Amino acid sequence: MNTYLKTFTEKIKDPKVITVIGICGILLIFLSGYLPDFDSEKESTVKTEIDLKEYKSEIEESVKQIVTSISGDTSPTVTVTLESGVRYTYADQTKNDSSNSSGDKNTQASESTTRTYITVRSSDGGERPLIVSELMPDIRGVAVICNGADDETVAEKIENAVTAALNITSKRVYIAGGKQYEKG
Repeated sequence: MNTYLKTFTEKIKDPKVITVIGICGILLIFLSGYLPDFDSEKESTVKTEIDLKEYKSEIEESVKQIVTSISGDTSPTVTVTLESGVRYTYADQTKNDSSNSSGDKNTQASESTTRTYITVRSSDGGERPLIVSELMPDIRGVAVICNGADDETVAEKIENAVTAALNITSKRVYIAGGKQYEKG
């Protein structure tokens, strides 16, 4: 083992070997700019844009499960409408400036407020405001059509469950019975 290390260190001292190693190092540094970026931050970033269609379908699916559990209908129709899109709250800095030009009591003080939003630089070099929170849209209404909803107690149970689960008033929930198909 010692003889191997001695011959290796003697070869490294050769100027030709040092030159080749140096050129290889420079080439690797140059080529690293063309390799894909495997930055761990990019892998761990959270999706900031919320897909409203996905959000709406998740709510509809939850309500369908509730309705199925109460009414026994395996394929109820549920439609959810939303008030608006996602609302964002951005990080900002507010600076209040108040000044009084003279010491006279009759002179009014002027006050101005300056608000600047905190921005972050993205990987492509652009700037965007720093999002502090995302507020999901309010639910405007829910329509439920299912077999068994013609029964008042079933309809009332569905209404109570939907209003409790979505934290909305009963005025925003409509429930109707579906067609009963008879075999014959």
